[in-house]
Amino acid sequence: FGLMAAFIWGVWPVVSAVGMNQSLSALDMTALRFGVSGVILLPLFWKHQRGFFGLGKLSWKAAILIVTGAGLPYVLAGTGGLEFAPAGHFGVITPSTQLATSTIGSWLILKEKQSKMRWIAVGIIFTGVLFTGWEGLQGRGDDTWIGDLMFVLAGVLWAIFILSARHYSVDTFHAAALIAVWSMVLFFPVYLLFFDSGIPEAPLSDVVFQGFFQGALTAVLALILFTKAIAVLGAGRVAVFPTLVPGTTVILAIPILGELPTTLELIGVIIVSIGMMLALGMFNRFIRL
Repeated sequence: FGLMAAFIWGVWPVVSAVGMNQSLSALDMTALRFGVSGVILLPLFWKHQRGFFGLGKLSWKAAILIVTGAGLPYVLAGTGGLEFAPAGHFGVITPSTQLATSTIGSWLILKEKQSKMRWIAVGIIFTGVLFTGWEGLQGRGDDTWIGDLMFVLAGVLWAIFILSARHYSVDTFHAAALIAVWSMVLFFPVYLLFFDSGIPEAPLSDVVFQGFFQGALTAVLALILFTKAIAVLGAGRVAVFPTLVPGTTVILAIPILGELPTTLELIGVIIVSIGMMLALGMFNRFIRL
């Protein structure tokens, strides 16, 4: 479940960047994501309703944390960052920040014991993220640093979702429905009233493809798979899977977007990958800590 979700999310920033380079904006992408997923999951939302809010057995606090972590704020931070920084940066910075934040949060909040190897891995991943975003912070690409900071925010928000889903033992399908419908209801009035939509003028093929990928695959299927993985493995271990995203995103961004990574960015990806493998326990047979 975790691997399949991670692959879909690795493709997501590349597909989103393609759409934004052609005919759609970050807000249009957000509208397609939650418009499609909200409609698909509306029956499940009503099934869990409590006072028309779909809370089910969840408290308001739990619902707000879950929707904030994986819903509208997260998507706006991720897609908005693509306006300023390359998709490859998202693929490295967001999942790595998520892993580090989830590890610290599962230790402090959920009281899940973390090994020395995991802490070393977190430190290595932070180093890799610094390498990846260093040139952007130094002014390369003008406002690249803004996109990188938005990607960091997206990683922190996703960690909030992981920790909340584990702490409140959220039902897989309920979480997906709650996130999609709440985000749709919160976003569309503002989107329609205050922003010019590019969807009516965009080619129908682009709208259909992005709607399917953003709404059905990314927001519904991947989220259900990942929430299920949280229930089975725990927040600390599941937090590792999104770190598989960097390699997928960076590799696909080269032929599809023409985003050739710089030397520092390549070093950052390699460092992050090493940290990811340590966190996954792939070197446990050779290193004992």
